[in-house]
Amino acid sequence: MIIDNKGRIFGKISIIDVLFILIGLFLGALVLFKLGFISNNQGSIISKNKVEVVFYQEEVNNFSSDNVHIGDPASEALQNVSFGTVTDIKIGKSVSWDSTVEGKQFSSPREGYSSIYISMEADGTLGPNGINLGGSTYYIGQTITLRAGNSIFYGKIHSADKI
Repeated sequence: MIIDNKGRIFGKISIIDVLFILIGLFLGALVLFKLGFISNNQGSIISKNKVEVVFYQEEVNNFSSDNVHIGDPASEALQNVSFGTVTDIKIGKSVSWDSTVEGKQFSSPREGYSSIYISMEADGTLGPNGINLGGSTYYIGQTITLRAGNSIFYGKIHSADKI
């Protein structure tokens, strides 16, 4: 018999030991994948060079938008991934959303606020499954927290193109 009455396989290893070994192997493989030793993107690379990533936030305090400059370093705050350096900044009217009594939504500018587009140049991979920067994958429309210069922003990735 393979399993005896004490729950041991061949009388030597318990089922609990086997479960711990399998969990350990799974966690080890997960760590290797996260560190980049194991990859699932074989042959899916379109370009691996410089990419331009454009970030957009509808409404930001004017003092925040005034404190980011071309040449400033930019990074994503959650995973601390470098988005390279700021290459262009476009500031416009803020887009503040509200609703009427009937429930219809409308946008209007808000005093003391502006919208901002921040273009950044980074080393990365632009592929069919997103933008890979520093081992992390990002997508168009994904909401991120971006540190640029002396400011921090909360908005979306607007576009990404190969340079």
